[in-house]
This record gives sequence, structure tokens and C-alpha cells, in this order.
Amino acid sequence: MNLIEQLQQDYIKKQSEKGVKIKVGLIGQPGAGKSSLINRLVGEEVFEVGVHTDTTVDMQMRELEQMIIVDLPGYGTKQFPVDEWVNEFRPEELDLYLFVFSGKLRDADGALFEYLKRWQTERNHPHFIVRNKADEIWDDDRSDEELRADIIYDVNSKMKSRGSRTYFTSCRTGEGLVELQEAILSSDLDGVKKSKLVYEFKARSIADLDRKRELCRGDLNYYGITAAANALNPIPGVDVSVDIGVMLKMFADIRAAFQLGDNVEDQMKKYKIITPLANRVFSYATRAGVTKLVESLGSKYAGKEAAKYLPLVGQAAAAAAGYLMVTTLGRAYINDCHELASALLNQFAAQQ
Repeated sequence: MNLIEQLQQDYIKKQSEKGVKIKVGLIGQPGAGKSSLINRLVGEEVFEVGVHTDTTVDMQMRELEQMIIVDLPGYGTKQFPVDEWVNEFRPEELDLYLFVFSGKLRDADGALFEYLKRWQTERNHPHFIVRNKADEIWDDDRSDEELRADIIYDVNSKMKSRGSRTYFTSCRTGEGLVELQEAILSSDLDGVKKSKLVYEFKARSIADLDRKRELCRGDLNYYGITAAANALNPIPGVDVSVDIGVMLKMFADIRAAFQLGDNVEDQMKKYKIITPLANRVFSYATRAGVTKLVESLGSKYAGKEAAKYLPLVGQAAAAAAGYLMVTTLGRAYINDCHELASALLNQFAAQQ
């Protein structure tokens, strides 16, 4: 397979993957902190904290760029015995499940666990048993270790398995969030859906940022081909054919993957990271900024060299130059965002 065929296949593959979103199901007890937990995992307020959907008969849904989060209502009630709840809300169509609890498990939870085990075995849909509000586990007469051992025993009894892991988390202190997130990202989900989690989950370590960097690099050929192919005419005065709108989208998606959103400038002021690097990252957030960049660098990528190596987007040297420019600038922008996000992460850790 030559370079052109390889790029074509990569483009078709990425195009089909763009429409895929991972579906995450939130299941569990009223008041267990499901909303707080998912908010902490993705790093933004997806669900309003304190609104207990468990008291309703409808599921709540939030759609992010690459993830759909479904907060399912309570089960094991007169209206919704577990089997009828499954038939009504069809949770087996989701991709993974976070079962969140903070109190004693019920028989209905054991019945639900049977479904979770079946979906993991038959559909490869992993589940994670999360004992949230771990900072509130206490008893004057017993140690924390003893209390947690009892909780694990309770889970294993209801799960009818000694091998089930219970993740202890606290949205207040941050306990267990790194371990839970790492377990989810290390699960047996298919690669495409797992990449959606990498994109949406908050980075808690440099390793998380490295995952995001590799994910963004994998999209560069898609953006390069799209930007060059969508541009019918070269930019006036520049021998490069490129769609500015696609470049804007590429830069925005890269910033979003590294969670360099609207509030980052406030963070930079707080942690005193106002640098040429940060200014460069945010200068490409506007059409004017991207247009100026293309006008200043277009000639560097135009000419026979681009057409010689990249005839994929057509015979026009301007289109080939556009592809080369978008992928090269995209790679540099990914590195800039990775560096800025790393600085923010390190500064935040130093403040704790």
C-alpha cells in the first residue's frame, strides 16, 4: 500500500469514527453523588448537583462533543421492578456503566448486578462499582479498614463473585478518582469508543495529557485532507488552497481535548502563566487569527515540493500545499496545547 492509499484509508476510517459517541450509563442509589462523580470525571458541570433523578420516572441525558451520558432513574420500585426497568429503559444499549452507591445495598441491586455481568460478558460493556462519599465512611468503634472491608463483602455478596472490585471515591477530597478513571480507560472497550473517553475525561496526570496528544495527532490527516479538499480557491495572494473554517474547527477540537476552554485565561492569570505560548494558543481561536497565520506562512508550504509528495488532494499544487500546511501546523499546535496544559496541571498540583 503506497502513501496515498494509506492516507485515503485513514481519512475514510476517521470520517466514519467522527459520528461515533460513547454512551455512559449512571446507575445507583438516590443521593449517592452520581452527578458529582461524572462532573469530576469530565471536569465540568454536566449535571446539576443535588437534583435527584432517582425520584423521577424519566432518564436524564446530556450530550457532549464525543460522549452521551444517561442518568437512569431508580429501579426496584413498585412502578419499576428491575426486569421491567430494563425493558423500559434498555440500558443494554449503552456502552459502559457506573454503578454509584453510598449506603447499604438492596436485593434489587443484586438483581441489577446480574444484568451488568451479563452485558459485560455478552456485549463487552464494562461496569464499575463505585462506593462514593468515601470521606463519610466512619464509625467511632471501628477502623476505616474494617468498614471498607464490610462494604466490599456486601458488594461481592450481591454480585455473587469474590473478584468484583469496588472503587472508593470522594468528590470532595478527590480520593479514588485517578484509580477509577485509569480503570475505565484500561477496560476492554473497543478502541474508537475508548478514544472518546480520552477526549472527554479530565486529565489528572501527564500520562493523561500524553494520551490526548496521541489522540489529536491521529486526526491530523483527516483535517488536512478536509481543509484542502473543501477549499475551491487559494487564498488571495497565497498559493495555498485551504478551508479556514476547517482549520478553526481543528484548533478548537485540539483545545477542547486538552480542556483549554473559556475559563483557561482566568486560570493562567491565577497561576501566572501568561506567556507567549499561551498567547499563541489562544490567538488561533478566531478566524482573523487563523487567516493571518495562513497568509504569513502559506508561501512556505506552497510550490513543487508539496505537490511532489502529496498529490492526494488533487493535481493542484495549492491544494497539496494546503494539506501539508494544515497537518504541520496542527502537529505544532498539539504540542503547544500539551505544553500549556502540562504547565497548568503542574501549577495546580503545586498549589494543593
